[in-house]
Amino acid sequence: MVEVFKLKLARQFRSFFPDRGPVWGRGVARNLAGASAVIGGVCVILSAVAFGEHYADGAIRFREQLVAGDMVESVERILRHVMSRQREPLDQLPGQPCETVAKQLAELKTYVRYVRGVNLVENGRLYCSSALGPMNVPLSAYISTTQRDPGISLIRGTPYQPAIPVLPVFLSTGHGTGLLYVIEAPYVADILAHGLRYGASKVTLSVTGSGAIDEHDVFSTAGVAAAPRSGTQVGSARFPFSVTVTASPAFASQMRWKYGAIFCGTGVLLSLLIAAAYLLAFAPRRLLLSAVRQGLKTGQLYMVYQPVVDIATRRIVGAEALLRWSHPRWGPISPAVFMAEVESSSLLADVTRFVLQRATADMRRSTDSAPFRIAVNVAPMDLERKEFVSEVLALTKRLPESTILVLEITERFLLARHPRVRKIFETLREHGVRFALDDFGTEHSNLDLLGTFPFDFVKIDKQFIEQVDKGGASLIEGIAAVAGHYGMQVIAEGVETEAQHDVLRRLGVPYGQGYLYRRPVAADELFGVRPAVVFAADPVK
Repeated sequence: MVEVFKLKLARQFRSFFPDRGPVWGRGVARNLAGASAVIGGVCVILSAVAFGEHYADGAIRFREQLVAGDMVESVERILRHVMSRQREPLDQLPGQPCETVAKQLAELKTYVRYVRGVNLVENGRLYCSSALGPMNVPLSAYISTTQRDPGISLIRGTPYQPAIPVLPVFLSTGHGTGLLYVIEAPYVADILAHGLRYGASKVTLSVTGSGAIDEHDVFSTAGVAAAPRSGTQVGSARFPFSVTVTASPAFASQMRWKYGAIFCGTGVLLSLLIAAAYLLAFAPRRLLLSAVRQGLKTGQLYMVYQPVVDIATRRIVGAEALLRWSHPRWGPISPAVFMAEVESSSLLADVTRFVLQRATADMRRSTDSAPFRIAVNVAPMDLERKEFVSEVLALTKRLPESTILVLEITERFLLARHPRVRKIFETLREHGVRFALDDFGTEHSNLDLLGTFPFDFVKIDKQFIEQVDKGGASLIEGIAAVAGHYGMQVIAEGVETEAQHDVLRRLGVPYGQGYLYRRPVAADELFGVRPAVVFAADPVK
């Protein structure tokens, strides 16, 4: 029979009240938001550092590419000048006897800048020089015969000046004949040296399949055809050479500092904006908790008590201690405004301690009703505090023998997830403390809790009591039956009319609480005259 009641009641609960998130969920959400803000800020700063490095590297590569491109263009200009200057007269000389054309060759050479000499080539040999006259040197001593026309190489030196690097350029003029220009490498080195003015530490010109020369006119053959390990390489579109530029450490450091400062500053600013957004989002909560903390210190918080009566006789048998706050500027503040935030904060212990101490202090008197029950609301987080049990036991010793402390638990959802709560129940019950399941039927209603935890009282929420004289009596009757099965007594909350009182008495509900019997009053007024009049409902207890 009880199981049938439980099934019917569960269905009715779901129809009356949809599920809502528990108080602790809001605390978890705030903690997650705080952690997300911290992680987000750190990620923004790390990303800013990474972007700063990326853009600094890009700026360094861009400068290297720009300088290398200028060097390539300058060398190409030299080569174009050499190969175009006096080209038609010179093209007529190869193949003619050196004695006949030597003077003309020497004269034409003076119009071609940058070159050490112009040489006539026939059948793969140099046979006449503008500087030395008749000669007999193989063309392969200067340039590979397999290169395309024009052929360019970079060699360590000539047979006549082996220690001075030169840049030979071969142009074919006919079958087996041609011109060989010998360009002074120092001209090229001087061009490369200009790159040092624009943030380069090393500038190297490399000729494919040949050698390389740097800004100091130092020749090398190692790794000529390979890509550079550092720096940026730009190749000529017309000639078989390339220029590699490596930025100086000073320029690289300058770029990294510049972009590091820009992006890190931006990252810090964004992180501060994230932090500001978080602080602004939760500023009202911090201000509220700070005001509650100040209220505890300055006596703004106080206690009132709403009687619990025997419905059959209307005799006061107990009272619920209710926390109130009177702010000097804002006036009365409803517990619904601040208690949800307090219950998910570190301030909960201080508030609960204040309520317990004040309630037990106000109840140190003899009463006409024995035993007299004083009920105090506690949050699930209170039960997790190590010192909670010892605090409660210390306070119960100060109560009169005729007064019983009842702890009202409101969050069933969290309560059901903590097995150690049963041990707390057992310990406190051994010392006379009793427990009430508050607001039964709302939020995450769980009928199994009645059999899982040894509650002494079940408080039916006033939202059910409002319906008791309007067709909702069967629900109250079912709750009373299930509670009675587990040896618990029922307290009806929010009784406001005589009609509700009469139905509850007819259903056998033993205890009631509400404005029909009395509004919450100070401790000194608690045992005064009990007016049996109906008042407008208070929005909170």
